[in-house]
Amino acid sequence: MKNIILSILICSGIISAQESKDNLFGFATSNTFTYCDINDTTFLNKIIELNPKLLRFPGGAVGNFYHYGKSAYGFEFEEIDKYDGGRFPKRSRSLVRSANKYGHTHDYIEDFIVMAKQTNSKAVLVANMFVDNNDIIKMINKIQSHNIEVVGVELGSELSNRTFYAKGYTIDKYIKAAKRCSDKIKMRFPKIKTAVVAAPIIENKYHRHSIWNKRLAEMDFYDAIIIHSYATVIKGEKEFGQMLTEITEGDSKHEAFKIYKSRALEYLDYRYPKEVNTYTDLFNKPIWVTEWNLQISWTTGNTILQSLFVASYFLELGCNDNFQNIKLTTYHNMGGRDYSGSIFRINNDFLETQSTYYPLRMIGNIFNVDGLQIKKEVISQDIFHYLIYSNNQLKYSCFINWGNINKLVNIENNRRIKLESFFSNNLFDKANVYGRLLSENMIIQPNRPIKINTNSITLISYLDE
Repeated sequence: MKNIILSILICSGIISAQESKDNLFGFATSNTFTYCDINDTTFLNKIIELNPKLLRFPGGAVGNFYHYGKSAYGFEFEEIDKYDGGRFPKRSRSLVRSANKYGHTHDYIEDFIVMAKQTNSKAVLVANMFVDNNDIIKMINKIQSHNIEVVGVELGSELSNRTFYAKGYTIDKYIKAAKRCSDKIKMRFPKIKTAVVAAPIIENKYHRHSIWNKRLAEMDFYDAIIIHSYATVIKGEKEFGQMLTEITEGDSKHEAFKIYKSRALEYLDYRYPKEVNTYTDLFNKPIWVTEWNLQISWTTGNTILQSLFVASYFLELGCNDNFQNIKLTTYHNMGGRDYSGSIFRINNDFLETQSTYYPLRMIGNIFNVDGLQIKKEVISQDIFHYLIYSNNQLKYSCFINWGNINKLVNIENNRRIKLESFFSNNLFDKANVYGRLLSENMIIQPNRPIKINTNSITLISYLDE
């Protein structure tokens, strides 16, 4: 097959090991089982169509205080109030009220097992670092008893945050708890990997985050580090992956979203690779990104801009050499009540689907390819072509168009192709409650020009002759 006209090959990456491929296309399930009904076949079938390879349980904040064998997440409010000086004490009570409203008396690990079994997914678990018990061992035994592979355990989530520091939680306390938990896991399950919580990168070497990372980097009881990634494209006050306040920019929505697009692309091209390389140099360990998304915002949430970012992030994992040390990711989040973070949102007991669903369903096809190899070509400043190979055989092409102009491309190919496109006229357009914007599905005969729609994710499947 000849290259697309005017395109330039700029990067390629081969995901050679089955483990690496499977663990990149993952999803967090924080709050999902509180608000989304696993017995709802419509919901479950949508999850199955995503083709996830990895699922995270119980989640971040809820994972820090989960207790095995109790109702829902098994929260103990005295424990939460003792260790968390932020908003989670209030949020945890809201989660319990919702669980009671829906009559949930079972442990949510049961729902997680159903989802993992139905999707044939592996599991990554989060351990409670504030207790010294055998809950994590029981969790692993429970999940493995259902023939679900546990690939790793996170030794807590975001425990370097000031909300824990304000309650007296220090790096010394974390290292003691994390090593104790990791040793316990490896004694029973030597093949299961453990990962520690890395703090955000701070230039000031005397900042507590820098001290946290320096101390952890000196240890060797763990297999990987955990980072979280929320790309900030809007100015304002932010906290824990979401915007608290937003500063209006530009004279119109068009101008504002042009600015947001520029920042999103700069994040993928420069800021994020630089951050990943800094962590790699410091720790010399594999990286698990167990929460990532576009910064949670009412402005950019559920837009085609968010869809373009999410699709691009996954594809860049497969071809950008700067990301080769990232071995595991779980997109945040599968389901909840939030407007922009979750793929599925419960609103007045109605299951809404967000704009990221259909693009992620396309990406799911790509990450289920055997012997996956992804190469990237630049067609223009705003249009990128990702060629997806299965054991050196071209399987798919995926075009990401961040621009507001349609583009005709010529592919000399002797096979028919199936084209699926998800797009919209403006970057700020939001999906309806079914997750839909504009779409096209068609069969195209060999050697015909292909239209790449404005603001679009386009998946091309090469059909057998």
